[in-house]
Amino acid sequence: RTERAIAGFRAYCRKHVPNSQHRLLLDFACFSILETVSYTRKDGQYLRWDYRSGRERVRGTFDKGKIGDFDPTLRSKLESIHSDMLSRRAPGMDTLFPTKEEHSRLGTIELREGSCLEILPMFPTGSVSLVFTSPPYCNRYDYTRTYALELVYLGLDDQKVKDLRQTMLSCTVENREKVLQLQGIYGRMNREREFSRIQHVFREQAALQEVLSILDEIGTIGKLNNSNIPRMVRNYFLEMAVVIHELARVLKPGGRVVMVNDNVRYAGEEVPVDLILSDFAVQFGLSVRHIWTLPSGKGNSSQQMGMHGRNELRKCVYVWEKP
Repeated sequence: RTERAIAGFRAYCRKHVPNSQHRLLLDFACFSILETVSYTRKDGQYLRWDYRSGRERVRGTFDKGKIGDFDPTLRSKLESIHSDMLSRRAPGMDTLFPTKEEHSRLGTIELREGSCLEILPMFPTGSVSLVFTSPPYCNRYDYTRTYALELVYLGLDDQKVKDLRQTMLSCTVENREKVLQLQGIYGRMNREREFSRIQHVFREQAALQEVLSILDEIGTIGKLNNSNIPRMVRNYFLEMAVVIHELARVLKPGGRVVMVNDNVRYAGEEVPVDLILSDFAVQFGLSVRHIWTLPSGKGNSSQQMGMHGRNELRKCVYVWEKP
């Protein structure tokens, strides 16, 4: 019933709402309530399905509770959007994005669709003043599964979702290595020496190589819950070395990178992501201004807590600067 309601609403908007901006707003409102009106809930590494969904292979007795009906849920979302828009115009009211009109200046926003591994090398050198980013963590979270509803809504079929999973920065055990792809990107730009430098920095990072050796050894004796974890960690840090090299290149002198990331642990072995990535930054010419640690870290996974006890992992914000 809900699928029919969504399809009917979208068809109605395409046929009877002539203004393209109005159609986009209505489409966005519908997009934003998908989880609320579905038998799903985003739950860490995956999308959890309610046992009442009728889907095959749904294990357990997860009950999401009341599922929102489409019409009132959509109406509520549109009313919320309308309220936010009105608050921008009302004097004295708090707004989502307050501005002082006399000093405000509209900036230019440019959205680029694709992988950072392909887009960042295209940016001109010394063209960026400030970078705020929170890349995927090295924690096996597969965002193509977590956001499966949204991706299907946007028109991606099963194969396109699988292709997207391989295109993204590696953070799941299903990601294959991208060395040949990266060599091709740098080769087409006649920048092979830069990629060789990135590989050298990756190979010479002592803490990282120690972690990889330990994970390889643990994996060979079957003590990892997935044999592809060492490959995932290796892929993640090589690709992050590419990202950090490119961020250092595109920054203007005095420019800064502010990055949020978490440390992780596998089979009891902590991976000091903050120190490894900050060392990459130094090797590529940045200085480490701060590594801020959140007051309360995160625990390891429930499986690891059962074997190794609860040990907090650092959740950090890094601030790097280009001299």
